[in-house]
Amino acid sequence: MTVTLCGKEYPLHFTVNALCCLEEKTGKGLSEMQSGQMSCLRGLLWCALSQQNPGMTLEDAGNMMDRHLREGGSLASLSEQLAAALEDACFFPRPETPPPPAPSGPK
Repeated sequence: MTVTLCGKEYPLHFTVNALCCLEEKTGKGLSEMQSGQMSCLRGLLWCALSQQNPGMTLEDAGNMMDRHLREGGSLASLSEQLAAALEDACFFPRPETPPPPAPSGPK
């Protein structure tokens, strides 16, 4: 899973260590980070990018979000991409697709 921010494509990669760092920095657990608050969205973006971009700060992630918005990007699509990356990392299970209905026999 990747996201394009500031004209550059970044892999979104959630790890246990990165999520623990996020909890330590924000005092919020992962379930609370799904609230939709701006600081939570910024925190999740930082968390997803920090393992591949050592030295990145929460402020750097916020600056990237600002530029993303100025360039016509939306917070909704960014939020959706982060949620999908969390699912890909198996932190939130994807909803199971129900099996198709069994064919009905002759009447």
